[in-house]
Amino acid sequence: MNSAKYRVFVCTKQRDANDPEGCCHNCGALEIYEAFQEEISQRQLEHQVEIRRSGCLDNCEAGAVALIYQPKLHEPSWLPTKIQKKIASNKHYYGHLKRADIAELVESHLVNGQPLKRCKI
Repeated sequence: MNSAKYRVFVCTKQRDANDPEGCCHNCGALEIYEAFQEEISQRQLEHQVEIRRSGCLDNCEAGAVALIYQPKLHEPSWLPTKIQKKIASNKHYYGHLKRADIAELVESHLVNGQPLKRCKI
């Protein structure tokens, strides 16, 4: 999708439960990803918001983590996540996300264009 106004990446990295870094998967990342999908669908934002599962977003201590950014016009969506993270401007990282945060986050950031400060990292 080249016309997305926003791209959302939810870290779903999975590590061993004993790994000292932790991981977003063990912090409910799949539930967060599903909540984003549901909220975007309910609000009929599928043509404005592209959502993907991603690998590590380098904020393991703040899991579950999501990255939201606005792609540049005609920026391809198929670029690997690591490259997109490096070239993305206007990016916002959100952490310690719970299912209950997603409706407010979608309303604030994806509908009204205002990052949700209480969840930013």
